[in-house]
Amino acid sequence: MSPPLSATSRETSAPVLTEARPASLPRWAGAVVLSPLGARYLGLDDESFAWFHGTGMPFAAVGALAYLSALLSLGHWGLRVMRSQKHPYEPWLWDHSWRRELYDQRLTQLLVSWPVSLILLAILAVVHWLLYSQAFSRGHVLPGAMLGLVLLAFDVIIFTRVLGPTVRATLALLRSGRMRLHLPGVPLELGSQCQVHLEARPSLAHLSNVKVELRCIREWAETTGSGDSQCTQSVIHIAHSHAYTVDAAALREGKALALPLELSEGGPEHSTALHAARSCHWELKLSSEVSGADLDITFVLPVYYTGGGNPARAS
Repeated sequence: MSPPLSATSRETSAPVLTEARPASLPRWAGAVVLSPLGARYLGLDDESFAWFHGTGMPFAAVGALAYLSALLSLGHWGLRVMRSQKHPYEPWLWDHSWRRELYDQRLTQLLVSWPVSLILLAILAVVHWLLYSQAFSRGHVLPGAMLGLVLLAFDVIIFTRVLGPTVRATLALLRSGRMRLHLPGVPLELGSQCQVHLEARPSLAHLSNVKVELRCIREWAETTGSGDSQCTQSVIHIAHSHAYTVDAAALREGKALALPLELSEGGPEHSTALHAARSCHWELKLSSEVSGADLDITFVLPVYYTGGGNPARAS
């Protein structure tokens, strides 16, 4: 593991160790930005793509958007690196784009799961059509029926494991909207007590209580064995966990629900470090046992060790 960053608190002038690192260079963005140079090096020019004539506009638009996204990604990465050099003892300013208002991640997850689900459905439709057309066109009725049973079992697995959760998550998002968590400030300091406020619109009329679980999770890759028997596996360690239940009367009335948080005492090893060799993050999991309450969300919190100084607050 690479040595941690060493920094100094403004007030105490004591060394503050943190494993936080800026995110690594986005390789995809570098590859996109350097692709024109690579094409020119390989001797490719406009004449080499003459077969695109007539349909080149859509490809050019997609390429331009990809190139612009790559430039923005590289610029964002460079800005974080400069901030980490200017404020090495305040990782909450560059470790992540923290805000005092956090949104649940269901919409982001759906933007990934829906394309995957649609691609799987398209592949299944093509496979069904090819196999059935070949089987029944040649008069193989019994083998075609047996093949249909096998594909049906496969379809059930796809629909229950992939499409079903995606549809349920979409319906839950449409019914309850995106939930927001308001923080008193950024960062939240280890060893402190504070209140965060959960806001749900529209109100959750059927929600009786909220199960709150605050956890500190550390993750790292561990390699065992050697030679052909060498194996690398991900290790997840829960360094801290605290759970309790609160009455959800405020959410039923359409108001923000206050959730008290008691952040345990801890050193730099319990500070948020999203891109370290041994990453650490704090998460707040909110759920309910009531059927149809549409509450099962997790927020990642900006919890940092400040070394006793007055931390600069993120906007």
